Amino acid sequence: MKKTNKILIAVSIFLVSLCLFIAYGTNVLRFYQNGSLANEPTLPIGSRMLVSSLIKPKKLDFVIYTYGDSLFGKGKRIHRLVGTPGDTIVIKKGVVFVNGNNIDAKLILAHGYSIPSETAIKIREQLIPITYDGLPYYESTNDTVMVFMSQNIATKNKLENFRLSQSINDYDHKIFSTYNQKWNIHHFGPLILKKKEYFVLGDNRDNSEDSRYIGVINKSQLIGKAVSF
Repeated sequence: MKKTNKILIAVSIFLVSLCLFIAYGTNVLRFYQNGSLANEPTLPIGSRMLVSSLIKPKKLDFVIYTYGDSLFGKGKRIHRLVGTPGDTIVIKKGVVFVNGNNIDAKLILAHGYSIPSETAIKIREQLIPITYDGLPYYESTNDTVMVFMSQNIATKNKLENFRLSQSINDYDHKIFSTYNQKWNIHHFGPLILKKKEYFVLGDNRDNSEDSRYIGVINKSQLIGKAVSF
């Protein structure tokens, strides 16, 4: 190989490496691996995606954002963007409304169900894991167990009526500590988002620590939109 060609190849490799370094360092383009069960069934745990700060996320896009607390420290999370500045968020009987519009009707979500133990054993492989080690359900009683499954699986197995639902009077203490309101995950709001405030939710609605618990996401926390998964 001629010396000139070697120099051109070396320069090309250097420039490509430099571009990738700049892109990664500025969030222009990043790789992200989902480490959460919060967005099942849409984003299975372990799924990979590209994240870019160059594309402005729209409602119902998945976004990556920074979040930290005293228990887990600072890290990155991914959830679906459902509310932007000026929007009004209301959850009624587990259905999410944004400015009066039912956004859940556009999505395939997962929810919690209390079903007969025998049924849970039969459809074990169709259930969303409860925990990261793959356990499929929580023991409730000798006859019933609590599971998470997608709406499609619930419909397929005629289990829609077994979906869990909290009473409007049964408020969540963690949500109360965040919003100072007696809300729960199935009865929430109205919450009006202020300037630079965003509201995110997981598709696995009953097993997701999202804006219902941790509060709204500030614009400065947003890293970018998931552009490929």
